[in-house]
Amino acid sequence: MTADLLLFAAVAFAVFGIAVLRWAWGLARRSHAITGGGWLLVLLGTILGWLGDGAWGTAIVALGAMTTALALLAFAASTSKPGKVPASTRRTGMLPEGDEPKRIGARTLTFVLAGLVCAVVSIGIAVAANMLAKALGLGAADALALAFFAMPLAWTVLSYAVLMATERRRQIRILAYASVPSWVVATMAVMT
Repeated sequence: MTADLLLFAAVAFAVFGIAVLRWAWGLARRSHAITGGGWLLVLLGTILGWLGDGAWGTAIVALGAMTTALALLAFAASTSKPGKVPASTRRTGMLPEGDEPKRIGARTLTFVLAGLVCAVVSIGIAVAANMLAKALGLGAADALALAFFAMPLAWTVLSYAVLMATERRRQIRILAYASVPSWVVATMAVMT
């Protein structure tokens, strides 16, 4: 019974914290104290949820907080007035304007670098993370889980870095530095 009461209190704290955050974000001037208080209530609810029922309690608290946030934001979206400023018609430069060259080759190369090459380099990073984890004494399952986590994370970071680089040389330099773990793993595999 005590665990149920603790879980109920945890959800109540989290829901109230989300309501406080929504109120704070709607004020004309930002209040760090009110915003901090809202986050503190959400944190307190999360801690109480963990104490009440472990990971399950934390999940229930998160579900309550997310449902409250969804309901509050949906209400705000449905009752807000349309903006007075028209949407921007400025183009983002994705497609050439008028008689500008299409640069299909450069665009294709950027796609290949950001998509395919980054994926291959990320696989090398994941394999290196797997080997490092095993060398540090982690079990095979834990090392494999680390590798499965490392690959999409590395791919995301690398793709972002490559796409944000303005020069082709910088893109290639980023990929070269990121491929160092792959070369270390390949060298170790050849030596054994």
